[in-house]
Amino acid sequence: MHFRRFGKTYQLQMDSAEELADVLLLDESLWVATSAPVGAFRCDERLTDLLDSDDNGRINTKEVKAAVKWLLDVLADRSGLAEGKSAIDLSAINADAQGANALIGSARYVLKELDQENSSTISLELVRSFLSDLQQRPLNGDGVLVTAAARDAETARFIEDVLACTGGADDASGEKGITEDHLNQFWDATIDYLDWLHKGEEACRGEENEVMFLGPDTPGIYSVFNANADKVDHFFAMSDALAFMPGTAFRIGCPEAEMESLDFTMTEGVNACMAREPLARPTEDSRLPLDPGKVNPLYRQWIVDFKSRVLVPLLKDVGAFLDKDAWLEVRSRLAPYEEYIAGKKGACVESLDVDKLREYRDGTFDAAARELAESDKQVTYILNGVLELEKLLLYHCYLLRFVDNFVGFGQLYSVDERAMFEMGSAVIDGRWFNLALKVDDLASHSAQARTSNIFTLYLEITGKKDDKVMHVAVPATSGSKGNLCVGKRGVFFDTDGREFDARVVKIIENPISLREALVAPFKRLWNFILGKIEAMSGSYEKDLQKSADAMLQAAPPPAAGSPAAGALAKIPGGPAGLLVGLSVSAAAIGSAFAFITKTMSGMSQGQVVGGLLSAALVVVVPVLLVAILKLRRQDLSSLLEGCGWAINARMRFNRAQRRQFTKRRPFPEGASGTPVGRWVKVVVAMVCVGAAAVLLIAALQRWSKKDGGDDAVPSGEEISALDEAGERDTSGDGSK
Repeated sequence: MHFRRFGKTYQLQMDSAEELADVLLLDESLWVATSAPVGAFRCDERLTDLLDSDDNGRINTKEVKAAVKWLLDVLADRSGLAEGKSAIDLSAINADAQGANALIGSARYVLKELDQENSSTISLELVRSFLSDLQQRPLNGDGVLVTAAARDAETARFIEDVLACTGGADDASGEKGITEDHLNQFWDATIDYLDWLHKGEEACRGEENEVMFLGPDTPGIYSVFNANADKVDHFFAMSDALAFMPGTAFRIGCPEAEMESLDFTMTEGVNACMAREPLARPTEDSRLPLDPGKVNPLYRQWIVDFKSRVLVPLLKDVGAFLDKDAWLEVRSRLAPYEEYIAGKKGACVESLDVDKLREYRDGTFDAAARELAESDKQVTYILNGVLELEKLLLYHCYLLRFVDNFVGFGQLYSVDERAMFEMGSAVIDGRWFNLALKVDDLASHSAQARTSNIFTLYLEITGKKDDKVMHVAVPATSGSKGNLCVGKRGVFFDTDGREFDARVVKIIENPISLREALVAPFKRLWNFILGKIEAMSGSYEKDLQKSADAMLQAAPPPAAGSPAAGALAKIPGGPAGLLVGLSVSAAAIGSAFAFITKTMSGMSQGQVVGGLLSAALVVVVPVLLVAILKLRRQDLSSLLEGCGWAINARMRFNRAQRRQFTKRRPFPEGASGTPVGRWVKVVVAMVCVGAAAVLLIAALQRWSKKDGGDDAVPSGEEISALDEAGERDTSGDGSK
């Protein structure tokens, strides 16, 4: 068991089958990651589906160990694991392992089906080709029977009818078919429905029968009765209410407000309003008129049918009205048949002809369909074996690499390889950002990423019109912020080389490099000074412009209270005061420069250089310490945890990794006009400026000593004596 240092952490080396076996012995606390979402990996989706054995959308240490153990147990020859081969020789399978015979048998079956039975090597490509071909077969092992699987027309017709009655399921080929559950549902419904019909037929043949008391005419009579029985009930209920509360008549029917807004030119609106009206106007004596002219026009034909087909057979003596007692008698006579209708079963097959249902019940159609289902189960057995074979080949090809991206992150720090959870590279602002992590929840990830102390870009990746938008988090690890800002556009290349549009949608700002951190305070100071100068310049420019306009436009002096006079009044002393002010400002700047020059001339070169260095150190050292602390605290694990990972290690950057994840590409070799040696030129220029400053200081000192060095400099008393003498001379005849 060997460990290597990556990203300032120690991780298990994963280069061979023997090192893969070390995973089973390594304590989980020494794994870099202990769980991750399946969507974080850029790999064959089938691989992550197989690893996620509990189908919860995450892969954990238990599932990784189970996959490693299964692969090592099945393989007798593990030499191809390090190379990630997608093909194995059948002799590499451990014949003593559990399920090995099924794997070998499935491999030979696939080779035979693809006319390669003389070969002893099975590959993932061959298995996928077989599975693709199998899906298009009528019997493909998915448990769904399509009409094409039937061996004769009668069975195909039976499958179609079962499909129509049950809804069916989707076959792997994309067509609709039926499963064994649908067969059971259809069979049970057919038996129940035919038994229910038989019960009605027996009742119809009985001498004294309450259910079919009118014989075969009973269903038709009940159908007319049931069409508007609720309307009749409503009529009698309203009549009872009206008899008890005579003042409620105005509340019956459509509301008055709705009637006022009703558009009588629209048939649909009129009919809708009439449908809300009662069957007939309720009366206090609760008598329903049977005259079609006295009922709601929408129900006139029904009243005619109701009287002739229901009331006459049941009541015999029918007058011009139907009272409530007669209505209750009709209801009681039809109640047994209504109960019989309510007990109907197998309604899903009611659409089929009764004779056809009896044919299906008494024939061999169901047996033929179930025979097909058994044949499909045999294919299912083969399919399961081939899927296990696919699992073996996927693990053989990718599992070692996957574990190297889970237990350790060796590929993440490799210059020549890409980790399985990297999405690609972005080119923005003239730089390559070579680490991109997929982000599902932008808000949640950014909240977690703020603890990383890393300058992070969030990019929106878009491709074709119908492609799904993807978001990635991209850390900036070297250089400076430059022109990076929200809305900045660039280009994104995924790990397969496909190109997409990229746009910055969010930024988490942190120090990117030590150089940027050192320059930042001076840049802020410079921006502050520039801002103040621009504000002052703008203000003075406006005042000066107003003053100039006032002087040019007015031949006589501006009248008191005019805008021009107000503009000039803002400047003390008017235009003359402005000129005086500018002169005073220039003199003040000259005096300050003279003071600085005089002060520096009185200092030695060492004192000047030391003073400048001390001032620089006072500013630079605290900034440098803070920057170093922030950069040392940068932790890539926070970005991964924001993506749903569970990370054990602190993933620090070293210098090489910073330049690997974010870098500028050099200009082509031999190209002309490129900024080759730009930083060398800058350094040379800075040295020249420093040397010039030193020479200037030396010249100032020599100039101050040109009359004899230190002894030639007059003392304070001598200067006073000279001043008094000058005053006496000036007060005399005016000559020196």
